Amino acid sequence: MTAAFILLVFAVFALLMYRRLMPALVAVPAMALIMAMVAGVPAAKLGAIVTGGAVKLAPFYVAVIFGALLGRVTIETGIARRIVDLAAEFGGENPLALSLGFSAIVALLFTAVSGLGGIIMVGSIVLPIMMTAGVPRTIAATLFLMGFALGFIFNIANWTFYITFFGVAREELIRYAIVLAIVDAIAMIIYAVIAFRRERGYATWAVAGEPDETPRVPAVALITPLLPLALYYVLKMDAAPAFLAAAVFGVLATRPSLAVQRLVASAIRGVEDVAPAVVLFMGIGMLLAATQEPQFAAALRPLAGNWLRNPVAYVLLFGIASPLVLYRGPLNPFGVGIAIFTALYAAHVLPAVVLVAAIMAVVQVQNVCDPTNTANVWIANFTGVPIDTITRRTLPYQVAVAIAATFAVVIASPALFGVRPFVSLVPAARAGETLPALYAPAASSNRLAVDDDGTPVSKAAADAVAAELTPGPWQMIRLHEDPNATDCGAKRYAAYVYVTTSQFTVVDGTDLDVGLRLEDCGGWIVSEWHDHQLGGDARALALQGVGRLRRWALTDPVRSANLFRTGVAERPGDKPTYFYAFFKSDDGNLRAYVRAGGPAYVAGLRSGDVIETIDGVEWWQYGTYQSQRFAYDGKPHAFGVQRGDRTVEITLGAPFSA
Repeated sequence: MTAAFILLVFAVFALLMYRRLMPALVAVPAMALIMAMVAGVPAAKLGAIVTGGAVKLAPFYVAVIFGALLGRVTIETGIARRIVDLAAEFGGENPLALSLGFSAIVALLFTAVSGLGGIIMVGSIVLPIMMTAGVPRTIAATLFLMGFALGFIFNIANWTFYITFFGVAREELIRYAIVLAIVDAIAMIIYAVIAFRRERGYATWAVAGEPDETPRVPAVALITPLLPLALYYVLKMDAAPAFLAAAVFGVLATRPSLAVQRLVASAIRGVEDVAPAVVLFMGIGMLLAATQEPQFAAALRPLAGNWLRNPVAYVLLFGIASPLVLYRGPLNPFGVGIAIFTALYAAHVLPAVVLVAAIMAVVQVQNVCDPTNTANVWIANFTGVPIDTITRRTLPYQVAVAIAATFAVVIASPALFGVRPFVSLVPAARAGETLPALYAPAASSNRLAVDDDGTPVSKAAADAVAAELTPGPWQMIRLHEDPNATDCGAKRYAAYVYVTTSQFTVVDGTDLDVGLRLEDCGGWIVSEWHDHQLGGDARALALQGVGRLRRWALTDPVRSANLFRTGVAERPGDKPTYFYAFFKSDDGNLRAYVRAGGPAYVAGLRSGDVIETIDGVEWWQYGTYQSQRFAYDGKPHAFGVQRGDRTVEITLGAPFSA
């Protein structure tokens, strides 16, 4: 019921934004607070949501502001104008070639520039030149937006948002971004060819051009827009210092004597350009902070599920239904749609990088086609093209881009991201078919192996355990082996009891500890019990452990019955699992413990493997705790493993479900 009320709040604010009755700058933070109250977050924590959320995306704000500084520098120094002039000089008199050349320049500039200020600055230079050269107004306006969207795929400030908000690494996105850019560029070229063949009214720029007062720009300064790309993607520098370094280079390469004045002026005007975006993302940060409250997460749990792991659903929602991003619609990530993506992220429906891929796909529709974009409004007014004409002409191409991008995610996620987030459309085989050595043989049903740690005291304790358990439903086997060394296909037992003893000298005497560890036939630990006593008797303490084992079997009859019968302590309703865990060893490495015969074992992972990378990222970048959590999310991750002197790449398949 709480989830339904949260959806109702979302629907109300979505309608208010869609009807333009409330701007997103107000609606998003209001939605965050009201959703939190509906979810049951204490009123005392609402203030923390506001203050903590307002700075949660601070790295993004900083990147945006420094990006705006660089954008202003490229305009004020004449660098952008000189790049455009060069394109015009070498573009020839062919309007199609000239248009595509300018679109490429626009794409290049908007990898670093962002915001309405950047649109106005670049558009005021590019659009008149294109139209004066004979490019029809409609084609000039639409290709400018398509070039902008193409460059926005690699926009460094935008990537900072993805990294900060969703916790993905830039290395995870690069391959997908390249694929998306290729698809987007192909769509733009196809559109340009078709548009020029159909267009007959070659209107030219009607306003008299002003005298060219562009300052002289040295050739070396023209690399300024490329510098942040090299610093960010190649040298792995953070976005803000990459932008700042490029801005400083730009002012020093043009007029060193005016460097300080230009930097200060560009910084002030840059902040003005991106102030609305900064305020909006403060509200988005509040929304993220609200969803991370435990009450909010619990309320959203009924909405979670595997429905979006169906590849058809993914393509339908983020590809075919991508026009829902228009008019500040429910998929718009820069408005109310951020609530949907935040909820999906909080519910762990899909890996974060796959959600970011969906955002990047729908943004290609939003950036070019949305009539409510301030950029679209300005370009429509500047060129004299009706804004609905821009939407109507570009929408089929950009939706095709979104569909192709989501389809690429579905069929190539392992290659693009190193994960397998989607379920197969082919019905999954039973565990006995896909994991033939997961279960113990039928002849081993209700047979327990009792082992010891090799010391005389533990041997005596293990003998007592075996004798105590013999008169009952289970058959006992005394042996000495590691159940994790081999799978269950030929095991003589379904469950394994390992008896250990430890002695500690204390002030009052010697304390004896006797432990019983219950494992399944593949060495996966089910439970463990310890009893200790000063000067205690090992046999008596072992019998206390037997009593604990029996009480466990009575309190969890389904799981215990399956363990002793099949060798797997499963229960209907358990989360899908791969039967592996990570732990940090004394040498500082992250190592794996893998259940023999389980899905991770079948994929090639082994106990003791040193984990180097998780989904293509060094595990330490996630942190120890987050890396250990990956083992329990039921997702098909990919690992780079060091095994002896060999490096092994392992990709998980389907998990085990009870």
